[in-house]
Amino acid sequence: MNDHTGPARSLCIIGCGPRGASIVERILANVPALYGDRPLDLHIVDPYPPGAGRTWRTDQSGLLWMNSAAEQVTMYPDESVECDGPPRPGPTTAGWLDAPLHDGAYAARRDQGRYLRHFFATVTRERPDSVRLYVHRARVTDLRRTAADGAAPDGRGRQQVILDSGEPPFLADRVVFAQGHTETLAAPVPAGLTRIGPGPADAEALERIPPGAPVVVRGLGLVFIDCLALLTEGRGGRFVRTPGGALRYLPSGREPRLYAGSRRGVPLPPKPAKAAPGAPATAPAPAAAPRFATVDACRARLSRPGASFARDAWPLVVAELGWCHYRALFAEQPARTRMTWQDFDAQYALLITDADRLAKLARAAVPDPADRLDLDRLAAPLAGLKFAGTEDLQRQLRGHLAEVLQRRTGPARGVDTALVDALQRVGAVIEELWRSGDLETHHVTEALRHFALGTYLSSGPPPLRAAQLLALAEAGIVTFVGPDMRVMALAGEGAAERAAGGAVFRASSPAVPGAVHEAAVLLDARLAAPAPDRVTDPLLRALLSRGELVQEHDEDGAGGMLHLSGAGLHPVDASGAVHRDRIIAGPAQFPRPHTNAVYFRQNDALARGLLTDG
Repeated sequence: MNDHTGPARSLCIIGCGPRGASIVERILANVPALYGDRPLDLHIVDPYPPGAGRTWRTDQSGLLWMNSAAEQVTMYPDESVECDGPPRPGPTTAGWLDAPLHDGAYAARRDQGRYLRHFFATVTRERPDSVRLYVHRARVTDLRRTAADGAAPDGRGRQQVILDSGEPPFLADRVVFAQGHTETLAAPVPAGLTRIGPGPADAEALERIPPGAPVVVRGLGLVFIDCLALLTEGRGGRFVRTPGGALRYLPSGREPRLYAGSRRGVPLPPKPAKAAPGAPATAPAPAAAPRFATVDACRARLSRPGASFARDAWPLVVAELGWCHYRALFAEQPARTRMTWQDFDAQYALLITDADRLAKLARAAVPDPADRLDLDRLAAPLAGLKFAGTEDLQRQLRGHLAEVLQRRTGPARGVDTALVDALQRVGAVIEELWRSGDLETHHVTEALRHFALGTYLSSGPPPLRAAQLLALAEAGIVTFVGPDMRVMALAGEGAAERAAGGAVFRASSPAVPGAVHEAAVLLDARLAAPAPDRVTDPLLRALLSRGELVQEHDEDGAGGMLHLSGAGLHPVDASGAVHRDRIIAGPAQFPRPHTNAVYFRQNDALARGLLTDG
């Protein structure tokens, strides 16, 4: 129990989007048991409405959708959550909203914002009488240790929280950083050029792109999909169904011309479509937990001397994905296999650590190579290919997009659905190992690098958005540049530069020799790891400059995650000292209901630590 005496304990949550709001809920849920009726001051600091935060604010365009089905999103920890604090059952987004869902399953972000604001208002209205709540619509510009309490980050002193609103600073015993994705300043470009991003889709910045202007786009992920919606439907274009059921785009004439590429060169595959209402499920029910890549199995392998995530844990992940893929294939399309599932399953379980023999088993059981799980092919479908020119690339990529869309929305989508479900389950295992402190720093870096595959295959847009992208490519609004896209800012020889009298961005791909695309606008449609001198958040910039926060670096020397200490998520400074009165609660995906989500378990543990000096 906490033995704090004197003034009321003061907790500060910086950033109150979904992550911050969930931690607030867990603090309030645990106060009666851990803190009794002693006074507690709870400060919330965010310039945006609490609950929704910046990403889910309710004044944004209705064209921006969630990428998770509304029935699979909740902010309420139900009875499935194995944590010390009490549950708080409540509705999912779909169960609470009174607004229609897009593509049959997805809420607009502004409607999700209404759900989040309602959640925050509900849990804070029901708070214990001993908790005094202060909501500051401001930004924290700095965090200073008070001279009276000493400067040691041992958790015994207090910190002065400085705001940009002109309010007097206040003191906090514990501070939680929950600002979400870090925004960055755009890198400078030569005169005459415009660079937008990196960062989430910025409607105001996109409005400055002239109609018909060529634009080089770097990134083909979810930010790209958002930008497409704002630059096409947002400018008056329309999608219509053809007699055959495909989508066709009718331009307004106000759209720019987009030349888009990325490292892979292909957009994210869409989420698998949901079954039609009332239709019987044909795929087997997902396993309640992973069979091979369990928390205990991965933890045991990673505890070996000299363990490597790539060598010791990743093979279990690959075995899990393969087993789920083939289980669905045998159940849904038995004619495409040539042995019984029972025989295949028994042999598979004996061979999970032998990749070569697993591959031999798959060849014996599944005659068509297209039906076998090939993670390398799925992750990089254009790898090693060369194209005769831009039109050859467009033709082949449009065919690829149509094939992927059919695979994820057609009658045989159960196989892809099983793979996506498996990726989400093993992703939760990796997250639990990470959040619980079982992954050392080098393991975390390896895990994130390998599990980028999971993000690519399972974190795509709603199926309708993928169909719209295909229609935009067929209409010539989007032209794909190719894999390993290179972008250079030039002041010299290009055709667009000569016409405009200034510099140009030039985009090209080694897979399309001789093809060059030029524009005066670069749209960085991606979330990038920020360099310390490019961070826009004044608090992070101040702490990074003083060495109170330190970024980890990958093999290429690029900055990324902050250096944290174990499951408590306390930052480690440049001297190696652990700041135990600070917690870095990074962004996380929305939890699913009835899944014992690690999101809730971690937030509960963090909240209890805040109340008990844990």
